[in-house]
Formats: sequence, structure tokens, C-alpha cells
Amino acid sequence: MLKKFSGLVKTILYGKQYPFNSKYVSLRDEEYLLRKIIDQDIKELIALERDVYFGETPWTKSAFLSEIHSPIPHLYICIVTQKEEIAGFIGSRLIGNDTHITNIAVGTGFQNRGIGKLLIDEVEKFAIMNDCETLSLEVRLSNTDAQRLYRRLGFSARNIRKNYYTENNEDALDMIKRLEVE
Repeated sequence: MLKKFSGLVKTILYGKQYPFNSKYVSLRDEEYLLRKIIDQDIKELIALERDVYFGETPWTKSAFLSEIHSPIPHLYICIVTQKEEIAGFIGSRLIGNDTHITNIAVGTGFQNRGIGKLLIDEVEKFAIMNDCETLSLEVRLSNTDAQRLYRRLGFSARNIRKNYYTENNEDALDMIKRLEVE
């Protein structure tokens, strides 16, 4: 308990903001721009959520704004096509010695190209830079494709969170990945 508390205090007082510099990345012979999310992206992020979550929008504009402007160390990045379309995004925040992935989505037209893996890899770098011991996330029990990706990236199931998703009371699988901290 003391370790968890001291990790939380460290996060609030000394957490480093990830000095994320925009960069170009190539995936399957296509070039994308990886950059921090800005306020002007939120309308497109909500549309991307609607695409991915069958018309639902789990996060509102105010939820996105609250996260990207939080004083708690966090990383919110998106991957943008050459046509300036957001193909996917990920959000995370430090909670003690854990980096929690709060949101991740890859547009249906961009799935199975390595974008999800790339986004999670960037969050893992952020976690390691901040001396975190774990990465964590929740995923719908029905989303077996995402679970398969997370397992391939080293996550394992921790427990089931009953009625986690409020819009339909679906359960979530709580997953965790142990990190190699130097």
C-alpha cells in the first residue's frame, strides 16, 4: 500500500510530461504523421469513435478536453494520414506506478495495418520514461479482436469488471502488462 501511495505522490508532484515530438512513421509502405492531440482534433476523434463503436461515442468533447489538459502526466497522440485524416488515437495517464490506457481507437478503414501496435508502443515508451511498472487497460468482453492484439503485445487478463460500460452494462476485461523498468 505504501508503495502505491508513494507512486501516486511521485506522479502528482514529479511526473514528467512526455516531450513528444511529432514524427513521420511508415507502416506498410504508407507514411503517417504521429503527433499530440490538440483541441481542434476532438470533433474528428468523436467521429472516429462513432465509426469504431457502432454509432456510440463513449467520450464527449468535455471528456477529451479534460484529459488532454489534465495536470496529471499523460500522453494523448493521434496518427494522421497524408490526406490529414486521423486514422487512430490513444490516450493514457499515469496513476502511481501504472500507465493506464484510457482510450484507444483505430478507424475501421485503417485496422490491421499495425496502427494499434504502434500507438501502444508509444504509450509504453512514455510509461518506461516515467518509471512505471505496468500498463493497464479495460476492453469489452465482446471485443475479442482487441483482446487478441493486447495479448500479442504482452498483456494478460487480471479480472472482469462487471457492468463497466454504462450504455449497455457490458462487462470489461481488465488487462495488465508488466514492464521492464531500468
